[in-house]
Amino acid sequence: MKHPQLSELQTGFHNHLLDLPNSFVQEVADGGGITVNHRLNIYHNAYRVRLVETLQDAFEKTWAYLGDELFESAAREFVEETPPHNRNLRWYGADFSEWLAKRFPEDLDISELAMVDWQLRRAFDGPNATPLRAEALAKLEPAQWETLGFRFVPTLFIAPLQYNTISIWHALDQEQTPPVAERLPEPAWILIWRKEWQPHFRTIKSAEQAALSLLMEGKSFAEVCSDLSEQFSEQEAAAIAANSLYAWLQDELILGTI
Repeated sequence: MKHPQLSELQTGFHNHLLDLPNSFVQEVADGGGITVNHRLNIYHNAYRVRLVETLQDAFEKTWAYLGDELFESAAREFVEETPPHNRNLRWYGADFSEWLAKRFPEDLDISELAMVDWQLRRAFDGPNATPLRAEALAKLEPAQWETLGFRFVPTLFIAPLQYNTISIWHALDQEQTPPVAERLPEPAWILIWRKEWQPHFRTIKSAEQAALSLLMEGKSFAEVCSDLSEQFSEQEAAAIAANSLYAWLQDELILGTI
């Protein structure tokens, strides 16, 4: 009788956990106080329990928002539809926010909250970086500012928000009853990044978002100032550029110059 290779056993066990066609039960020796099917069912259930626990850990505020029963129901649906593709459970749930948008299309505040949860976790264990200090910019010659651009820290993330998601997040963080979800009059923008060892986020206005996005695309600071002057008065454009640059330095968002 030919014995299966270890890789074949691993594949069979994997397929059993995912309810894919397999004959793994035939490879398990009978014996002990419980049946083979009972033993395999223990692993079958434990696999799902562990993945749900992983989602609860990564999406703590979303879990609190939905409540135990609804979150677990959604998480188990997600587990069945989206098995892990990475050996490191750290990355499981990367597309949970998008999945929630399809699962709750009339309540997109849920997927937005999950997005914030995920990006804060991503920022927490993202790549380390040493931010640029204001003193380095103070040493630049005036002519250098004509072509100067910026590189930003790798944990920086920008996204639009359609709902009062941040108010909901803050209420949950304070263990208070969150406000009723409301669609914002116009989209807000959220920045998420890590400063030193702590994830941070703040909302910004569309002008700062536009300036930041242009710089991230490779435009120079002078070009961004010129673009701002087409939308605002010269005085307003200068104030937006100066205040934004000051905030980016204080928040330690700038990695270096280009």
